[in-house]
Amino acid sequence: MPIDGDVLDPVLHRLRADGSLTAAGWCRAPGASSRVRATLVHDGIALEAGDGPPGHLRASPLALPLRTKAVDRIAVPLVLPLLNDMEGLFAELRRVLAPHGLLSLLLPAPASFGWRSGELRRSVRSAWRHRSAVEHPEWLASSADFAVLADDRLTFTLDEGPGDPAGDVAELCSAGVYPPDLSPAVRSDLAVHRSAARTVRLRRIVARR
Repeated sequence: MPIDGDVLDPVLHRLRADGSLTAAGWCRAPGASSRVRATLVHDGIALEAGDGPPGHLRASPLALPLRTKAVDRIAVPLVLPLLNDMEGLFAELRRVLAPHGLLSLLLPAPASFGWRSGELRRSVRSAWRHRSAVEHPEWLASSADFAVLADDRLTFTLDEGPGDPAGDVAELCSAGVYPPDLSPAVRSDLAVHRSAARTVRLRRIVARR
């Protein structure tokens, strides 16, 4: 079933590094000139061919409505930590990627939150559905027979919104920057933290099939 608009969460367009680069652009940059490009999220996929407009479809990450070896680049923003079936996901990514195709994975990069915030860090860390996808995504890609080409981290700041830290934290959780299953108490702790509601670190793994 078609879906309207960009499949990426709007928060990824609001998170900026150095005032211009967005998290959405950073994730999609590797292989941006590829002939056939796809962006995968937890419930949909956008497929672009050449300079044509993207075609948007509802889809499961474990059953993509694409032909085998049909895509030259796949961007996967903030999906891995929310899934349990890593083997099934990477098998499907291998299936649809053309030989030597690029895979770009965008992931949260765990923050320390400062030396007095160890409990907050532990609470956020334990809430991920698939912790290995946050802490060791390069191992997951390598074990799935992808060659890791780059592993980078950047700090992003949420651009001006309504100025409501609790609302900002809710949006970051909904987008997958923080665990969507965080308890109200932990969300409140993030909201009153000096920077956690606005400044986050993200990690990008670039791999080749």
